[in-house]
Amino acid sequence: MKNNYYLSAIIALFISLTSCSSSDSNDANTPSDMVSSKTWKIESKMLSPTINYGGVEIDDIMILESEETRNYSFKFNADGTFEQYDATGEVLFESTWSLNSDNTILSFGEPIVYVYPVVGEMGGFSSIDIVSISSSKIVGTIESTFGEDDYELTITFI
Repeated sequence: MKNNYYLSAIIALFISLTSCSSSDSNDANTPSDMVSSKTWKIESKMLSPTINYGGVEIDDIMILESEETRNYSFKFNADGTFEQYDATGEVLFESTWSLNSDNTILSFGEPIVYVYPVVGEMGGFSSIDIVSISSSKIVGTIESTFGEDDYELTITFI
């Protein structure tokens, strides 16, 4: 009888610890909510295939950017507007943004353009293929061609 009491207590404790609370919600933290939850900075821009610059293989092209460009921040507002800021908080670029219905493509109203030494213009892109979205990180890819070479740029926002 004592064993049944302990077993019942353990099962009840397990159920109470693993059941949903009233604050849990199926639609809390949707991908759109997570994207618009904070101001993002780019952690890395990984390029595949890599490029050779002065005999050095480069896979993260942020190394080619100016300090100013590396400090840009990005805000995806809940109303569908988008701003890019410099390090002082001045707005550099404004557009709109949206996620498609299955949250796999992040689209911009106006294309975004970046120019890099060696690689050239990596931009005019109006969408990012989403790899993952969380409240702390967005990872996406952009396909680009420079000359005769096709590149995939994987951007990580934190």
